[in-house]
Amino acid sequence: MEARKQFSRIGWAFVVFCLVDVLVQVIMGVAIGLWNRQENSGMPNLDIMLLGQVSMYVFAFPVFWLMMKRIPSWRKRDEGQISAGQLFLWAVVCFGFTYIGNYIGQLLMGGVEAFTGNPQENPVLDMLNDMNPWMVFLTTVIIAPVMEELMFRKLLIDRIVPFGQRVAVVVSGLAFGLFHGNFYQFFYAFSLGAVFAYIYSSTGRVRYGIMLHMMINLMGGVFPVVLLQGMNGFSTEMVYSMVGMIFLGLLMLGSTIGAVVLACVYFRKLTWFHGWAPVPEKGICRAILMAPGVIGFLAVCVLMFALY
Repeated sequence: MEARKQFSRIGWAFVVFCLVDVLVQVIMGVAIGLWNRQENSGMPNLDIMLLGQVSMYVFAFPVFWLMMKRIPSWRKRDEGQISAGQLFLWAVVCFGFTYIGNYIGQLLMGGVEAFTGNPQENPVLDMLNDMNPWMVFLTTVIIAPVMEELMFRKLLIDRIVPFGQRVAVVVSGLAFGLFHGNFYQFFYAFSLGAVFAYIYSSTGRVRYGIMLHMMINLMGGVFPVVLLQGMNGFSTEMVYSMVGMIFLGLLMLGSTIGAVVLACVYFRKLTWFHGWAPVPEKGICRAILMAPGVIGFLAVCVLMFALY
């Protein structure tokens, strides 16, 4: 199994996924524009995030899946399990890393804004604030965790873990972070992607990552939207929203402290297995970065970061 060829094919699969996604979104945008021009009443109120996920997972994902299925893969045979207590500790780590990564992203973009004088806006936050909470729940808690864990853990890791578990964890985390296309999300998406990758590569069970992913998106995506929308005017709903905000604040503080403590205590105790595929003489990192498909994927990611 040649490393450069393997990673290049994987990179091209991600490039094609992004291109198909953009193409379908353009077609849908043109179709909506034409409809609105022809009909005086206009189109019904369509959810932007739902349309985005239709383009990604109905159209782009099948093409990506077909390309990845043609690439040699490996599947962990001796599947492991995680106890309820271990899953709770991983959840604390995930929540803590989410808040820490989000703070780093906010701090970085705040620095960019101060240096350039141009206001920086979080595209995801702006989108979520205007959405129906039930649609946010469907797209971010149900659809996205399942599809993203299949893409960045199941399909990706099964094809790169022969080069070592550490390589698989870092590559999966970086690909997941870059795929989000902005610095507001990159740092926490990278750290979460690495955690999910370690759990999947250690157990062979993608469901743990899906469950943790759903919890993170529920607490970080749905609850804030519901609480913020309930803060309008003095009412019983506003009181509930204020209590919810206090709960989220305590969750943020507690999980951040817990994640730092757990990382300090247990990180060195994590077990890693070595790969069995031949390692290039000049190193696996060089082979990955010199792979044409990886270069193409990085170019697409740089373009997304520049646009958003």
